[in-house]
Amino acid sequence: VSVPPASPRARAVMALTAAARGHFAALRAGDGPEEWAFLENAGGSQVPEHVVNAVSSYFRTSYVQLGAGYPAAKTADATVASARRLVAAMASSVPQAGFAVLGASSTVLVNGLAAQWAQTLAPGDVLVLSSANHEANLGCWVRAAETAGATVAWWHPAGDNGEDTCPLEGLSTVLASHKTHVRLVAFPHVSNLLGGVVDVAAVCAAARAAGAATIVDGVALTPHRRLEAGGGAASWGADWYVWSCYKVYGPHCAVLFGLSTAWDALKVAGGKPANHFFIVDSGYGVAAAGAHGAQPWYPHEPGGPNHEACAGLCGTRDYLRQLVADATGAGPSSPTFEDSLTGDCELVSAAFKYMVEMEAPLVELLAAYLCAAHDEGKLRLLGPRTTEGRVPTFSFVPLTGVSCSDTVAALHSAKVACRNGHMYAHRLCSRLGVEHSEGVVRISALHYNTVTEAQRCVDVLKAVLQ
Repeated sequence: VSVPPASPRARAVMALTAAARGHFAALRAGDGPEEWAFLENAGGSQVPEHVVNAVSSYFRTSYVQLGAGYPAAKTADATVASARRLVAAMASSVPQAGFAVLGASSTVLVNGLAAQWAQTLAPGDVLVLSSANHEANLGCWVRAAETAGATVAWWHPAGDNGEDTCPLEGLSTVLASHKTHVRLVAFPHVSNLLGGVVDVAAVCAAARAAGAATIVDGVALTPHRRLEAGGGAASWGADWYVWSCYKVYGPHCAVLFGLSTAWDALKVAGGKPANHFFIVDSGYGVAAAGAHGAQPWYPHEPGGPNHEACAGLCGTRDYLRQLVADATGAGPSSPTFEDSLTGDCELVSAAFKYMVEMEAPLVELLAAYLCAAHDEGKLRLLGPRTTEGRVPTFSFVPLTGVSCSDTVAALHSAKVACRNGHMYAHRLCSRLGVEHSEGVVRISALHYNTVTEAQRCVDVLKAVLQ
């Protein structure tokens, strides 16, 4: 059977993927059957050499405390400031409407936010929680409600297999049943099991109309798409938006971006961050930024950010620049990005445009097989059975008498890296009737994966799920 030749654009995408892989030590050996195909990216991406080198350089040259005034300290100051600029640009093409807080993980950051919110809640208040959330955006809100005597209202996915992650009709019903008492809506932009992209702007608009704030878990979307969590015409309108940098080609840290209006409203309501009294009592929030040298995030970062992780974030910027350069060529026509917030915003937009294009054939290949296997009764695919409106994260339960663990073992034997389990979406598994210890098999790709790797995965599954 003759295979039709790839189009010029398809060949260009394959060449860009090959170039991208060359910047990752874990990937540059190739995608042949003797090499591992890393398809567990929803658990964390690989990191490019740019990040490795940036962290190593920081340790060697400027591993000192901030603000001390001598040369190495000034270098450290500049590194952390540069990292903050990048994450602001990643949050939005118009990030001036808010600011970002850095922390150890999304779980830590959302727990800190929930602890502040708990101080403002009272009996009768309602928190609307999507059961499609990762536990990072659930457990802390349940505990905050319990502490204050507030009420949790659950908002569930629609469909037997969670085809619609956060249905607007379901949200409208929940909001209407609690009228004016809803204070907060917490939901994922993409479920880390289901893979479908939620209409965040529509959800935030509905919440805002009901007088509620919003906190969006963007961990499962951020590696794949340009964010618009800040201001401007394209803004989704989320009050807070959180993601994990170690899933976006960076170090193990996380970002919580919030609108200035949301941070200040939380302060006015009585929510205080857990930091030293002389920092918190001196005032915080955007209105009091001058008390901390125009650093409104300072009270929300007890112990400060991880400085070497900030260096790693600067390395992520270098990788994004490299990706765009690889895509456009290094000649005079290649775009340049100034060393500024505006330049970073333009860089992030350009880089993610290429990533979306690089991921498209992976989504198509994996979705085509998994949807067909679902229809044939060989597996139960969770989430939308479509290539539209989703990222290349797929979860399924085998239905042919083979366990999730055995399926993963077969994939491992073919050097396909993946895993099974509830993936910290414990409540979602309960809702969908998925047994927790075996959970689901999850396959997740990123822009640096190849069609060859995805096809190897499909071939193994075809053999196992007879």
